[in-house]
Amino acid sequence: MKKRFVSLFPGSENMHLLKDVGMIPYVLYRDYGYDSTLVTFENGDYPSLEKEVKGLKLRFMGKNPGYKIGKASFKVVSFLWKNAKQIDILNLYHTTKETLLYGLIYKLRHPSGILYLKLDLNIDHFKQCLTPLKKCGYQFFFSRITDLISSELDVTEEYLQSVFTGLHKKWLKIPNGIDEQYIQDLQITRNNYTEKENLIITVGRIGSPEKNHQLLLEAIKNIPTNEHWTFAFIGPVDDRFLPVVQDFFKQYPHLKERVLFTGVIYNRQELYSWYNRAKVFCLTSLWESFGIVLIEALYWGNYIVSTPVSSVKEITHNESVGKVVNNEKELQTVLEKIISGDIDLQHYQTAIAKQARKYIWKDILQNLHERIQSIL
Repeated sequence: MKKRFVSLFPGSENMHLLKDVGMIPYVLYRDYGYDSTLVTFENGDYPSLEKEVKGLKLRFMGKNPGYKIGKASFKVVSFLWKNAKQIDILNLYHTTKETLLYGLIYKLRHPSGILYLKLDLNIDHFKQCLTPLKKCGYQFFFSRITDLISSELDVTEEYLQSVFTGLHKKWLKIPNGIDEQYIQDLQITRNNYTEKENLIITVGRIGSPEKNHQLLLEAIKNIPTNEHWTFAFIGPVDDRFLPVVQDFFKQYPHLKERVLFTGVIYNRQELYSWYNRAKVFCLTSLWESFGIVLIEALYWGNYIVSTPVSSVKEITHNESVGKVVNNEKELQTVLEKIISGDIDLQHYQTAIAKQARKYIWKDILQNLHERIQSIL
């Protein structure tokens, strides 16, 4: 009989189906034979169910437009109370009070069930908020309630294992990844370096304050004009950022052919084509959790230029496949070296390909599957 794996994430929207929230249960279903379900409130439409994650079950607990992550919901408590015994493995996220409550209820109702906690942790924020009382609470939850705990970054594991006792027996590393099988099904062939264009891209919610895209615009305007290179901002443009873009082109009309804004791209094949054509991926965020776009960029052979977000050192293997920049001047200097050829991008292609192999969902989740089987 197939083991019933349930990821509980009440705020799931369609975009979450393509992140760890959706991909973990989906890949466990597709590649490892689990009966997987994502349980959520109904938060809009889910077109990816018929495309990227076809076969993943979605179970709705109704609608709750007032739901906020971290705030416990009676509907979720009721769902777990009624259904815990039918769940072999429950997958929860984060270390909020909400998560701790749901985990306690699950184990109270189904003591032999497996509780898997996936941490998406900002370690600096966690340290600042870790009072002695919270430390005792987390120690109890980690050691007595959870069966498996995973983190995305080595630094998270190192810190938590230094603070909480006994975690090494339950710990495993589960970074975010890319679904190579889906790409193969699309029959997309990755370009080799000589087939790529002189294209530098960034992908995300363009102009959102935390994405700090103005930093990239400021660097671009100061780079000597080079008609052989193009910059593309890929994603929906925040309304608040539109005046910034309009003012940029008024001041630098000669860059209209070199700086592109594609707007939102829902079609994954079209989005991947941009990565596939590009040589460089640029991330200017003030903060990121793990940065799935960096994984996508690696997979498609992009050299990475990024601000010092929490995951970039590990994803770039200590800058062996990219550069970390701290300000506009450093960003401008690195981009100038790329455009001039002082940074030989082709030299990095083998290392980029090797690093990308660490972030394939099927391979990542083999570890989780084996640990679940050892407990069962």
